[in-house]
Amino acid sequence: MDTDFKDLQSQWQHNKQQISPPKQTLEALYKKIKAKEKANYFFYYGTISILAITLIVISLFFYFVAPVKELWSRIGVGLMISGLVFRIGIEILSIQKAKRMNALNNALVATENTIKFHQFRKMIHHKIAPIIIVLYTIGFYMITPEFSKYINFWLLVWFNVSYVIIGIILFFVIRKGVRKEMLKINEIMALRQEISD
Repeated sequence: MDTDFKDLQSQWQHNKQQISPPKQTLEALYKKIKAKEKANYFFYYGTISILAITLIVISLFFYFVAPVKELWSRIGVGLMISGLVFRIGIEILSIQKAKRMNALNNALVATENTIKFHQFRKMIHHKIAPIIIVLYTIGFYMITPEFSKYINFWLLVWFNVSYVIIGIILFFVIRKGVRKEMLKINEIMALRQEISD
């Protein structure tokens, strides 16, 4: 009987060692998700702030400093301003959608919402943002003919070249931010999947 008990105890200890405790508690997973979501909110609000400042500066510039008179130039300014307004609207919508994916009381629903949100942000970055940038650039170059009447040639060349240089720099800065955002969303999806499994 003693031997049976010792065998049973030995078996119990052996099996106990093989059962690994869960890698992370649910609370730790929720904290990780919250931290990543907070970083993404910071990205969205930062984007809105930058776009809003750009919108205000451009609007004030074309209203007070260089009010354009020709129809072609006004259409160009309209493309630039409406592109910025549209993108700000998208970022506000993104914040609302991001808040909807935070249904921590139902892990499956939260996972589905996160997947939908990921697809939404992917569409924004791969389809809508490039269209807005192209329209903004078209608008920018539509005002060039009118500007050429009021500023000298070399200043106009500098104006156009600097737009391209700033555009290239911003492209890489924005691309880095977008990659970080998408990485965080992917990590959130993986964490939510881990919770729902």
